[in-house]
Amino acid sequence: TGVQTCALPILIGVSNSITKDGVSIFRSLGAHNPYEHAVMEAARDSAEKTSTEAGDGTTTATVLAYGIVNGLYTFCDANPKFSPQKAVREIAKATRELLIPYIRSRAIPINEENKPLLHMVAKVSANGDNDIADAVIEAFDAVGFGESSHVTIRQQTGDPRYDVQRIDGFPIPIGYEESLMKLHSIFINDQAQQRIHLNKPLFVLFDGQLNDLGVLYHLFDELNHKVTKENKTEYKNVVIVAHAFSESVLSQLAFNWSAAETLNVVPLRTPMAQFLNSQTSFLHDLAAFTGAKVFGLKDPIQKSTADDLGSGMEDIEIYRFRTNIVGDPDATNVEVRVEDLTVQMNSAESIAEKTWLQERIGKISNGIARLTIFGGSSGELKEKHDRVEDAVLSCRSALAHGALPGGCRISIDMALLLCEKLEDGNPAREVLVKALLSLPHKLLDNAGYLEEEADKVINTLIDDENLVYDIENQVFGKAEELGLFDSTKAVEESLVNAVSIASVLGTMGGIVVHPRDAVFEREEVGLD
Repeated sequence: TGVQTCALPILIGVSNSITKDGVSIFRSLGAHNPYEHAVMEAARDSAEKTSTEAGDGTTTATVLAYGIVNGLYTFCDANPKFSPQKAVREIAKATRELLIPYIRSRAIPINEENKPLLHMVAKVSANGDNDIADAVIEAFDAVGFGESSHVTIRQQTGDPRYDVQRIDGFPIPIGYEESLMKLHSIFINDQAQQRIHLNKPLFVLFDGQLNDLGVLYHLFDELNHKVTKENKTEYKNVVIVAHAFSESVLSQLAFNWSAAETLNVVPLRTPMAQFLNSQTSFLHDLAAFTGAKVFGLKDPIQKSTADDLGSGMEDIEIYRFRTNIVGDPDATNVEVRVEDLTVQMNSAESIAEKTWLQERIGKISNGIARLTIFGGSSGELKEKHDRVEDAVLSCRSALAHGALPGGCRISIDMALLLCEKLEDGNPAREVLVKALLSLPHKLLDNAGYLEEEADKVINTLIDDENLVYDIENQVFGKAEELGLFDSTKAVEESLVNAVSIASVLGTMGGIVVHPRDAVFEREEVGLD
């Protein structure tokens, strides 16, 4: 990771934002040529998957995928009797059997004794911004240093600074893509942050699959009456939480969402764990936090009323793969639920079940840290938001999976490992070594180094495995001394996702596309 550390910020015209975040930039890219656009859409997947799983390493995944595809074509051109599919299998095998175990073996666990490593991870992910790293660590201090600790990010105009507060909140590990599928773009009402945001939401909790929206018409009529006749706008925003939704229900809600005079109703699926009735258990956890009632076989949803939808919730923000609910829950409801879960945890039959129950207790009781970014312009706020989000996700990933020496140290070591373990002519060696070494080359190129200067730096790192290179200060040293560490998960996910998408793009026999309709596409996104 860190390929974009010295890259310049990019102004994105569609969202009028400035950012260095690789995946944000990638999402905004397109091409007039339909063939180029199709390839770009496919390649974008590696960056988005890396961002989702690790929060950082998105640019690394893209640069690495590009290097693997180019290397694969070069290798196959030089060895016409060696099929691309066989070469891809060799690359996947080397990644799975050599590189991934090596990455994990080098990981340094984060614990009480080496928490400063977490600050180093945050600083690298925030493009070297020490103030952001300080704020992120303060946020984790507020809610605990654990994988289930959650930080939500806000933006506000004012003198540039960061503010951290612990608030009552409920994090959910599922977002709009899995809940709304192909219709998710219709519901996004905050384009800049690519999220669905509702103030003072009410909650319909249903223990089952919602196949017919008609069972809720009576409830919608009651809520609509309160909004239109009694001017009670706090009844306008509704979230339906259920195990699944039929296509007809999603289509109806998507149609209604676009109408300004109707209620704002958004569906959200319950997340699934590996334990029996985990979705039902989630609903009861959510009920304790929101004060809403769970409907199902025992309590038919047809009998629901406005009084069953909870209260005290400030807002909900639904991102692509995660959701945060912020509000003021009833302390008694939370305490009772925590006591019930504690009893279950003490009698858990496995370590996995005990860990799952601990995480659920933490989500209900630990709250959420709210990190507010203050800035003078929307462009400044968005650019800082992306770096703060990268730092938060990287820290959470590092807490779960550990940290690694940064500055492309591991990519160089992996290239050396392949040279040691694989013979000349092996496609994994021929392709992956060059691709892995392209990462430090790109990092140095972004910093303005000439090719000869970059080669000198890389050769020094190859000769001494204990060194990393601080580009900002142009010095060699140990990672601990220079503060250069990456999240292990970011390194692993960028490699895995790059190999995955490159394996597809590198073995294609052709592309089938339709001509792009510029007028239609501009109308679809509201530009005309």
